[in-house]
Amino acid sequence: MGRLIQNLEAWVPVVVVLLLAMVTTWLWRVVEGGGAWGQKSVRHIPDLIMSHFSALQLGENGQIRYTLDASKMVHYPDDDTSHFETVLFTSYESNGPPVDVRSERAVRSEPRDEVVFTGHVVVTRQPTPEEPRTVMTTSILTAYPQRGIEKTDQPVVVTYGQDRLLANSMIVDNKTKVAHFTHAKLLYHSAPRHP
Repeated sequence: MGRLIQNLEAWVPVVVVLLLAMVTTWLWRVVEGGGAWGQKSVRHIPDLIMSHFSALQLGENGQIRYTLDASKMVHYPDDDTSHFETVLFTSYESNGPPVDVRSERAVRSEPRDEVVFTGHVVVTRQPTPEEPRTVMTTSILTAYPQRGIEKTDQPVVVTYGQDRLLANSMIVDNKTKVAHFTHAKLLYHSAPRHP
C-alpha cells in the first residue's frame, strides 16, 4: 500500500501539468476567436480598412477588365466580404464602350462572385457611332461579374437616347445580350419624318 501511494504521489505533478495545459489551450482558443474546442467564432470584425481605395483586374490578354474606386473599403475575413462607400465600378468590354456603375455603397462577396450596389445606383454606357448613350437607375443592383449578369427586383428606369423604359424589375445577361423586364412601359420617340 505504501508503494502505491508513492507511485500516485509521483504522478500528481504530471496530472496537474496536463490539466493546466488543457485549460490553457482552451482559454487560448476562446480568446483568439476559435471558440471552445475548435468551434469557429462568429465575430464580424474587419481585418483591413482603406481610404481612397482603387483596384483593377486584368483579363487573360493583359487588358484592363474592370476598375473599382471607392472612398472607403472595409474587408471582413469571417465571410470574405468587402464593403465600399461612394463607389465607381467601370467594366471594359472588348467589343463596346466602358460601362460605369456608381452607387453610394457596395458589398463584394468573393465566394459568391457577387457585388450588391445600393443607394442611388446609376449605370452608364457611353454612346457609340451606332447606339446612343444609355443610363439605367435603380435603388439596388446585384452583379455577378464572372457570369456577366446584373439584376434588380426594384423599379428601374432605362434611358436610351431620347427613349425611356420603366419596369418593376430587370435581369440582364451581358454574354447573350438579352434583357428581361417585368411590367415594363416604353416611352418611344419616333424619328422625325422628312418630306
